Amino acid sequence: MTASGAAAEAERTLSLYNIHTKETLTTTFKKGGKYVSEEMQKINWILRDWRRDEPTTMEPQLIDLLWEVHTELGSKEPIHIISGYRSKNTNEMLRRTVGGQASQSRHILGKAADVHFPDIPLKLLRYSALIREKGGVGFYPTSNIPFVHMDIDRVRTWPKLPRAELALLFPGGRTQHVPQDGRPITLADVREARARQPDLFAQISEFHDYRKRPRTPVMTASLIPPLPKLLRAPEPAPRPFTQASLASPDAKPAEESGDRTATVLAAPAYDEEHPDELSYRPFPIAPLLTATASTDDTALAALTHPDVSKVLELMELQDAQAPTRLQPGTYDAQKALASLPVGAPVDLSVLDKAAPAGGKGAPPEGQKVASQPQ
Repeated sequence: MTASGAAAEAERTLSLYNIHTKETLTTTFKKGGKYVSEEMQKINWILRDWRRDEPTTMEPQLIDLLWEVHTELGSKEPIHIISGYRSKNTNEMLRRTVGGQASQSRHILGKAADVHFPDIPLKLLRYSALIREKGGVGFYPTSNIPFVHMDIDRVRTWPKLPRAELALLFPGGRTQHVPQDGRPITLADVREARARQPDLFAQISEFHDYRKRPRTPVMTASLIPPLPKLLRAPEPAPRPFTQASLASPDAKPAEESGDRTATVLAAPAYDEEHPDELSYRPFPIAPLLTATASTDDTALAALTHPDVSKVLELMELQDAQAPTRLQPGTYDAQKALASLPVGAPVDLSVLDKAAPAGGKGAPPEGQKVASQPQ
């Protein structure tokens, strides 16, 4: 290690941006290889439970991990904090309203953070966290704001990587991470992946070369620039929409394959610390999935409602009572009203003219009275 590299290790500066509170902090939290107490307290505050304005003492090793990944990837933007500390009260509230949170989440223990680097591809962020084998790494590319979960607990990853990708990421043939099939990788897997998947081999080799390049510490901006103002309100895209189809693991993006059919990323594996990803629905999307706006479009007829009992079983909450939702949505109500029979209105005034007071009578000759079924 060069003298400048050793100095950078001894003095560490980091910028953080909390997306919920809009606060930004640039701090030199480590000097001479020792943590600076006052600066660590500032970090504790910006990573606080923003719902309750309640901080905790974050694990210094987690801050070191964020610094290492941020420095290695050469990001020039502050680290965007999606979630840092989560208090027990907030966790219990989420357990009651959402369900599935672990009672001893790593977020509660101050050992986890969900982060996003605006100027770095999410896959590189994931790779950089994985190769350190310092804890758990969760990958959420389909979230509202894509992010990577990092913690300093036991080594694990979700969703698990395919065997070839994990083998190329660890060319030595050994890692604590386990691929999708559950069997540890070997050097034979590395050789096979290099021979059979040259494109993937080239991509991951480029990542290894990139992270080995020497870098000087980057002083990130301490202020977030103002967001641009919209010239007009967002509008739905003009129809017709292209039909969406689930992409296979080896499917190429539409722009590469020439296929006009859009592909959809698979949802990440279930993670007990982020159960809200199971039911993230920002707005009704059913009418936007087809070429027509009808909710009974033939393309939607084969879809089935999610089985809540299966979700509860996945969360190991089989004894929990499934939520009851009886209120129809806007589109369902419109469809129900449109299906009612339509006929001419009944003129009830003829009944008063037809029947004399205190007795029975018949309607005037030639006058027909429509009656409603009882």
